[in-house]
Amino acid sequence: MHRIKHFVVVMFENRSFDSLLGHLPHIRPEDGVKDKDITLNYPGGSLKIHKATDFWSPNPDPGEQWPNVNAQLWNQYSPNSNGGKAGSAAFPNFMEAPYNIPENAGTPTMDGAALDYYWNYQWQTGREPSNEEMQSIAAVYTPETAPVINTLAQEYGVFTRWFSEVPTCTNPNREFFLTGTSQGRIDNELIINEAFSETSKTIFDLFTEKKIPWKVYYDRPTQVIPVSISLLGGVHHIKEIADHAATWEDFITNAGEGKLPAFSWLEPNMMFSPLTDYHPPTDIRAGEEFLATVYETVRESPAWESTALIICFDEHGGTYDHVPPPAIIPPDAYQSKHPPFAFDRLGLRIPVIVVSPYTQRETVIADTFHNCSVLRSLRDRFDLGPPLTKRDEIAPSIAPMFNLSEPRTDRPFLKVQSYHPDKGGNERLSQIAEYTLRNVARFVGIDPGTVPPTPEGAKSFFHMMFFDQNGKFHIPYT
Repeated sequence: MHRIKHFVVVMFENRSFDSLLGHLPHIRPEDGVKDKDITLNYPGGSLKIHKATDFWSPNPDPGEQWPNVNAQLWNQYSPNSNGGKAGSAAFPNFMEAPYNIPENAGTPTMDGAALDYYWNYQWQTGREPSNEEMQSIAAVYTPETAPVINTLAQEYGVFTRWFSEVPTCTNPNREFFLTGTSQGRIDNELIINEAFSETSKTIFDLFTEKKIPWKVYYDRPTQVIPVSISLLGGVHHIKEIADHAATWEDFITNAGEGKLPAFSWLEPNMMFSPLTDYHPPTDIRAGEEFLATVYETVRESPAWESTALIICFDEHGGTYDHVPPPAIIPPDAYQSKHPPFAFDRLGLRIPVIVVSPYTQRETVIADTFHNCSVLRSLRDRFDLGPPLTKRDEIAPSIAPMFNLSEPRTDRPFLKVQSYHPDKGGNERLSQIAEYTLRNVARFVGIDPGTVPPTPEGAKSFFHMMFFDQNGKFHIPYT
């Protein structure tokens, strides 16, 4: 790993390993769903895990909050009255204790995805889903329907037992990835959220303190601001991130000149269409196209032989996976009180792929890894200092992925499927956009309820807040 001078990390949204990579032909049978007969039951029916025939399943978005994930793990709603209630405390009619955890919870049975989807569907839509509509949660993608990410997994290296850090939703898991903790949070918290209460030191801070270059790259015309600004402790690190914010065009240029920084945090479009983050019900072909462009850009760089691309996800997002998450030590003394959680078990498996000239084709690592492994590996590689948390400290390094002594010179072909952005669930204001909109409003002293919750309304608000009259990016009140 010492030969790698440039790490490009792109984190996508809300997909389990089985959802995207469960049909890889070169992994151990026990790590995938290929040729398995798997039945998921729900009230009044049952489903078979099957190959997806569309590109935006599951639709609507499954539950990803902590109580929802508990139901997915143990296939029960406890108490029964939790069915049809909100999985997040930010909404009225929140689920009740014990939040779908069995009285004598043992190893998760991993057969509750359909049960939770059934009740979460009713909470979202106000009606019972048909059996045909339920099929969406049992659909998984294959090398034929998700060829880009599956090809990269085969042509380079894939982890088959890589877990998210927390059995819950987006923001706590992204916090863990960049800071080694979520400081006791297990929810996205719509109004008073991580942007204001997170005080942890981040991986960005570590690079800054060592004066090692890093950048956050994002698509400014469509996303306006990087998500990193208003989430993940953004208020405490807002100037630091703003000083290192760069555009998608900058990424293309920097890579083309062989001048990428030591650490590049590359954000897909997560707020406004065209959404390119794989998040259901986003059309996965948008994410596939984005990922292919990232790979080709890195592969064409004159610094290819000293560059590694890490492809990862924040959490499983309610999509099906069959491997029970293991127990793990808490990162620190923080605990969640409502609902109660000690951070002593990991979230579900997620796809993680390493692309580098020093990674042998069809490398498969089946040992247990988790998202803090990237934080730990970057600390080791660049001598960034001691662990930020206990979880960071015990995370295994990704160094075994760099298993060749000489760089590869081949260039695998990626099949990119054509798609039309107006199909599927691509045209929408994402959940992250809603959270970001509310965070920014609160930061500048505006009632979040007065900001239009539409793509165009949110974009206009962000432009007004973060760009001066000359079009220069700036941070309000700093």
